[in-house]
Amino acid sequence: MKRAVIGLTILMGLWLILGMIVPGLPVAQEVTSDEASATPAVTSEPTRSETEAALYPMSHERKELLISYSQFTNQWRFISFGLGILTLAILLVTGLSAKFRTWAYKARRRFFVIFIFFALIMIADYLLNFPASYYRNFVIEHEYGFSNQTFQAWLWDDIKGLLITLVLGVFPVWFFYWLVGYMKRWWLAFTLGAIPFIIALVVVAPVVISPLFNDFTKIEDPQLESRLLELAGRAGIDDPAVLQVNASEQSSKLNAYVTGLFGTKRIVLYDTMIDNFTYDEILFVMGHEMGHYVMNHVWWGVGITIVFMLFALWLMDLLIHPVIRRFRRAFKFDSLEDIASLPLVLIFVSIITFAFQPVTNSASRYMEHQADIYGMEIAGVPGETAAIAFDKLSVFNLSDPNPPELVEFWFYSHPALSKRMEFVRSYQPTGQL
Repeated sequence: MKRAVIGLTILMGLWLILGMIVPGLPVAQEVTSDEASATPAVTSEPTRSETEAALYPMSHERKELLISYSQFTNQWRFISFGLGILTLAILLVTGLSAKFRTWAYKARRRFFVIFIFFALIMIADYLLNFPASYYRNFVIEHEYGFSNQTFQAWLWDDIKGLLITLVLGVFPVWFFYWLVGYMKRWWLAFTLGAIPFIIALVVVAPVVISPLFNDFTKIEDPQLESRLLELAGRAGIDDPAVLQVNASEQSSKLNAYVTGLFGTKRIVLYDTMIDNFTYDEILFVMGHEMGHYVMNHVWWGVGITIVFMLFALWLMDLLIHPVIRRFRRAFKFDSLEDIASLPLVLIFVSIITFAFQPVTNSASRYMEHQADIYGMEIAGVPGETAAIAFDKLSVFNLSDPNPPELVEFWFYSHPALSKRMEFVRSYQPTGQL
């Protein structure tokens, strides 16, 4: 999905939903899973895979890779933000946005005008960002031993992401410009109107969008399935689908999640995690993820998204009009109502989103901490085992357990792994679940 999807996620505030509430999509994420062993190992547990034996415990060479990858990732956060603003600015100052608007108006119906214009903007943005996307998501991921995809497979996933953006994105963009042309407080109406769209996306994404990128199948290990269903029963999650996903076809990174609303509840494990973690470690992972579900973090996430979207769009409306008046000749449009203003809208909301990440990420880190507590309680894991599991995440995903404080504060949606390890080592379960 890469940069093209960011256009939609920024506009809708769906960056939070896609990154936290609807995991499993091929978007860049922080490490999301936590794990630990619950009871003494049993003889039926899987043996250590060749991958685990090679990577864990961490070797000196692996640690050097972790340091290098973490440094690159921290730098790339700022580089990618700057490149995103730059490419949108190019679309504005070169007059491409205005030219695309002129071409789009050859269509008669307003909706098709919006669709043509949006498609041209997203395709142009995709092409301008393609070199950086290729470098970050293909070259670097191969260089550090994560990606298992050929260029053709990676490119096809990337293009599928763009196509999904075009199909889903046209509706909020059309709604946005319809409201801007008809009411002063469009930002309030847009946010309220986006609520059913957001909820629908949370329901539909796990069963419609995610399978476009991976195969989701019934978990192959019946004993593991039985233990996960037992854990779900203790958590009060009735009749979830227990699935494994062939994430290893794309990357060696590890993850797992519980997602869905209403009839789309599903427990999902990456095959990479099944291959490299014991049953009890997986139970702790899922105890944490079930905590998100049971404590209604999905709905809290939706609420945070809606509140932030309202604030971001209100602030954008406050600031954007003087900029349009000042640069109307260069931009070749003179009002927000003009669809050619879309790149400028995305620039403003991108900057606002970037600036307020500490606020939204703080809320996310709080929910992650609560899920850690829930995982410890429901899975009954020893603290040291949970800490070892966090350490495994660090080793396998090259996740820095001790990021700089500013980086964690600004960018991390999860507490630093070292802090989580320290917490689980000292936590004493209350047995109240």
